[in-house]
Amino acid sequence: MAVSAPVTLCPSDSRSLSSALVSSRSNKPSSLDAVRSRRLNLGDSARPISTAARMTCFAKKQHIAAVPLCTLEAKRYEPIVKMCGITSAFDAEMALKAGAKLIGMILWPKSKRSIPLSEAKEISRVAKSYGAESVGVFVDDDSSTILTASDSCNLDLIQLHGDSSRELLPLLWKNNRIIYVLNADEDGKLINAPPSEEYVLDWFLVDSAKGGSGKGFNWEKFQMPTVKSKNGWLLAGGLHADNVHEAASALKPNGLDVSSGICFPDGLRKDPKRMCSFMSSVKTLNLL
Repeated sequence: MAVSAPVTLCPSDSRSLSSALVSSRSNKPSSLDAVRSRRLNLGDSARPISTAARMTCFAKKQHIAAVPLCTLEAKRYEPIVKMCGITSAFDAEMALKAGAKLIGMILWPKSKRSIPLSEAKEISRVAKSYGAESVGVFVDDDSSTILTASDSCNLDLIQLHGDSSRELLPLLWKNNRIIYVLNADEDGKLINAPPSEEYVLDWFLVDSAKGGSGKGFNWEKFQMPTVKSKNGWLLAGGLHADNVHEAASALKPNGLDVSSGICFPDGLRKDPKRMCSFMSSVKTLNLL
């Protein structure tokens, strides 16, 4: 077996044997002295087995596996998932058990998924108990409304939709963690521009022209603009278990935002089966 890189000997790894080590052994059992003097036939860079390693291996009756010092594994592309439009603590817990890392709540009264602050506070508490983060979604609200809700519900992130809310960025960004929404039309062209680069935000989120509608946009034509963000960007807009692989493959966002795609037909309650199907699709992504 040709080895071009240095190797390290891992006595704690009993699951596999180096083919070089296996091939170097005869069919007869090796004596302890023979094992002490054995060297892996891996070139000048190979290291002898240390006394400590031999003692550990023989004490535990384990084999020694030779592995590269720097094992290169395929990098799995697995964006984080934000499940939005959560309307109850029960649905929040289902989403968290499925694997969501961001829990979004609509705090805009005109939305059918809007919830009172008392419910949002409880959802936020549940999210934190799972080590996830809560997101309050605001559409064209004033700063007083946004800050009051954020404090009352103990929100981790504020998501700004609509021109009026986005115009408040200079007032909000220093003391709050922000998800800034960019909207794209059906052809994948941005409707609104990102803010000045002086604002380094937590996340950008790209959604269809009408967020929460369950409609997407042309992923193949869309090009993410250059923005400054601490965590990257989230893709939203009509995602569900059957198309998330295509969308993520085309755009490779840092996160995925799903709402309508995990709902029961009423568009309000979350369907645990659809949640799990969506997460299963996300976990199959392996884009280098």
